Amino acid sequence: MFPQNHRLRQIQPRNFPETCGHTLPAHGDLSPRLGYKENNMKQHTSLNTLILAAALTLGTTIASAQSANVAVPTPGPAASSGLLGSRYTEVSYHYVDLSGPAHADGVSLAFNQPLKPGFDLTANYSWAKADFDSFDAKVQDLDLGLKAYSVLSWGRPYAAAAVGWEWVKAAGIREDSFVYKVGVGVELEVSPALTVTPFVNFVRATGFNASEVELGAKASYRLNNQWSVTTRAQYEFVRHDDNSAEYSVGAIFHF
Repeated sequence: MFPQNHRLRQIQPRNFPETCGHTLPAHGDLSPRLGYKENNMKQHTSLNTLILAAALTLGTTIASAQSANVAVPTPGPAASSGLLGSRYTEVSYHYVDLSGPAHADGVSLAFNQPLKPGFDLTANYSWAKADFDSFDAKVQDLDLGLKAYSVLSWGRPYAAAAVGWEWVKAAGIREDSFVYKVGVGVELEVSPALTVTPFVNFVRATGFNASEVELGAKASYRLNNQWSVTTRAQYEFVRHDDNSAEYSVGAIFHF
């Protein structure tokens, strides 16, 4: 998520200034020899025919035996459409609708690594910029977290927690703060390729004495074994400030 949205609001101007045939030789009268050879050839032909038939029979028997022992390959399991319990990297673009005419654009990079069944390690980096009339503001966030989830017949409920740091630069002034986030949600498989995950998060930046509650949903569509596309929308209830909305689209690479 984008925990810096509250800080972008606070620093608005109103608040912060991939084959040889062989021929017989001619030796005199060859008629007796030809008759003899003709008989011999007939005998050899019969013998060769028997040998060939025996060889074919033996070969067929061996081939049949081998075919009976060859396992028929079966297709592997289809890739799950969900994100929980899978290793992936996600890149996203974000649009944040701040109060009034102002807005912010940003990008984020996320990494998810399963630790063991039911637990994922998460890492996130985000950057955003808002242009105001007299100055612009840039905010960066980096956090590390853990998700614990259960696999049930109807979905995958989870709880998440993360800690990190936030850096802000606006009007020549730099600030930073410790940030933590806790949240819950449930990953629902709508179809073999589509999941929808409603969630609610609480985010706080202690150094800025700012906090917000994020309520939204994220959809993920599995294109193939390696790629997914995502979209997300959330509404942010901000303590002691105007509320805002955030929208994002992204691509996920599974590996």
